[in-house]
Amino acid sequence: MKPRNKEKLYIYYRENQRCFYCKKNLSFKQMSIDHFYPLSKGGTNDIFNIVCSCKKCNRKKENSILKNSNKIVLKLFIRAVKDNMIIGDNLDLDNRSLKKLLLEVNKVKIISNKFIFESNEYRFYVDESKIVKYAYVFSI
Repeated sequence: MKPRNKEKLYIYYRENQRCFYCKKNLSFKQMSIDHFYPLSKGGTNDIFNIVCSCKKCNRKKENSILKNSNKIVLKLFIRAVKDNMIIGDNLDLDNRSLKKLLLEVNKVKIISNKFIFESNEYRFYVDESKIVKYAYVFSI
């Protein structure tokens, strides 16, 4: 799935019209879309895994995973939640209540080409920038 224009615009403005990596100013036409966590390494097309990049940085990064990648994906996820870009899909929870729970997320895992986000109490499963399932997590 390629990002639609609405999503590309969101990513462009989220990055303040700059390359995510080198911070160079970019016009919308100059922008390249980069999967922060590469598809070839289990990344996804979710909005929090796509960043605005200049072509030079995109080529240089190739399919490498950068230091602190989980922290950065978590930060991008929280930003997308705050910007109402992450919503629930057929959940028994309204989006307002879901958003409140999502803002407590503090961990991310990548399993089988899916991002799973966790708070101290819940685990959230994401597919195409939508929460498709959530579960209460016990702690003993």
